Amino acid sequence: MLEQLTMQEVSQIILSVPEGVQIPGKRTYYTGEPIMIINNPGLSNLSFVSRPVKTEDGRGFIGQAGLTNEVKFTINEGSILYGLWSYIYGEEQNTSAQILQGVEYITPEQDGKLYLGTLPKTLFLYEIEDNETITIDPDEYEVQYDSENNRYYIDYQNVKETSNYMASYTYQAVPDYVTKMKQVHNNIFATMDIYIDAVDKKNDDKYIVYIHCDKVQVDTDLVISVNNSQKASFTPIYINSVPVKDEEGSVNKDVATVMVIKNG
Repeated sequence: MLEQLTMQEVSQIILSVPEGVQIPGKRTYYTGEPIMIINNPGLSNLSFVSRPVKTEDGRGFIGQAGLTNEVKFTINEGSILYGLWSYIYGEEQNTSAQILQGVEYITPEQDGKLYLGTLPKTLFLYEIEDNETITIDPDEYEVQYDSENNRYYIDYQNVKETSNYMASYTYQAVPDYVTKMKQVHNNIFATMDIYIDAVDKKNDDKYIVYIHCDKVQVDTDLVISVNNSQKASFTPIYINSVPVKDEEGSVNKDVATVMVIKNG
């Protein structure tokens, strides 16, 4: 049945928590809970990869078998990739206040004040004149609050209207989300379910091809494309299927289950 179907597109990929798996550095995830649901990926390429395993004795080659141990697919969707990458390699933290580094280029306003976009904790001021950057002594300025305009500004008596200024400072902010990118990966295990839309070449009947793996190991890179309207990113997600132990202890274990379901 499968050989007469034309695969059109992957409609959904579901990665879930397998039984008996605990993920360090994360909140408690329950068995069967989705890690990532990928709907209608813009571009995907799915393949089952086999590698040869040879059997030899002292006199040489005896036989060879193929070992299927890897499923690969590529997805062109930046938000999905970052969510998955962050889940696998990042360590989520609470969103308490953080100290950030910022730089502003300031042009003096009509009142001669150098207004800031936020309240700095530490600040260094520089004057830019004729492409030359001049450091201003910190004793010559201080940060003040303008209650009338509800803005912070740098109180500097020697402001020149013909010059521009640069302020380098640290400030406090509460981010919506914080992820620490770790050097050592967690090697996340998951259950994988894939839905593929397919059409019978003989009579144009529509089918759904469903692929299930009880346990896979997820690995991916992260590519962030900036100022690119063509795509968010293009990063492969690698799935290595882990053979499932059966009660009989068979050597030839199940790697995946493929089903063909009539659609409508």
